[in-house]
Amino acid sequence: MDPQAIADLLNALLCLAPFCLGVLGFIGVGALMVWIVRRQWRPLDENALAAQRRQLQADLSKRVAGLRSWSPEALTDLSTDWNAHWNRFARTLNVWGTIPSVSAPKGPPWVAFKLKVRGARQPEGLLAARTTAQSFEYRLSQQGVSILVDGAPLGSVLPDGTLLGPDGAPIGSAPRPGGMPVMFRLGTLSHLRDNRPRSYPVTLGGRLIAHLSHPPAQLVNVIHLKQPQYPPAVTLVETPTQEEATWLLALAILQVAGYNTLETAWTN
Repeated sequence: MDPQAIADLLNALLCLAPFCLGVLGFIGVGALMVWIVRRQWRPLDENALAAQRRQLQADLSKRVAGLRSWSPEALTDLSTDWNAHWNRFARTLNVWGTIPSVSAPKGPPWVAFKLKVRGARQPEGLLAARTTAQSFEYRLSQQGVSILVDGAPLGSVLPDGTLLGPDGAPIGSAPRPGGMPVMFRLGTLSHLRDNRPRSYPVTLGGRLIAHLSHPPAQLVNVIHLKQPQYPPAVTLVETPTQEEATWLLALAILQVAGYNTLETAWTN
């Protein structure tokens, strides 16, 4: 081939190189985005869940020493307030925090928790919590929430609030109000609208045991003109048995550490 023709071909290829690299880069970024989206929507497999569960429990075991020593009276002293930090990536939310006492909110908290889920309206993932007396694990999915206490199945909560025992038989109900709060913003002003009921009943064994508070999502990075009042998470109607008290505590932690922090993080 003529040397001049070879030189012209090389010059043409050099001129096309930036374009080709740009196309390859665009394809690479597109492929990465498709992979991230597919990964975010792909159901979690059991191996991934098991690894997450071990990590959550290992992290929480380090926090037990800083908790308030649990007592039977603590059930009605558990606050609807929480102190938490979180980070988000795409649809994945990681939260870690504590639930304080109503009577002594500045003292040691009653509960430490960690939450790792994907999605807001239909969260999928894990919530782990610890008191000084018990450990709780929650598997959140579109089918509901299954609960372990100290590694043993307590039961599950269906999306409509039906409570199932370890054998899958209905044992009661806790119909949490549905929907999500809405944030309105105008410049630097923010308004959170949440008109849902602020409590819901818990029925076990055919009798009304308690009401669980349904706190509104919190506005973060907002200076309050007066100190917010946080009601207790559990208001008893009847004296619960030990098993009923475990259910009430498990549901209260799920509401405050799970749903409320989830709604706050996604709303803000």
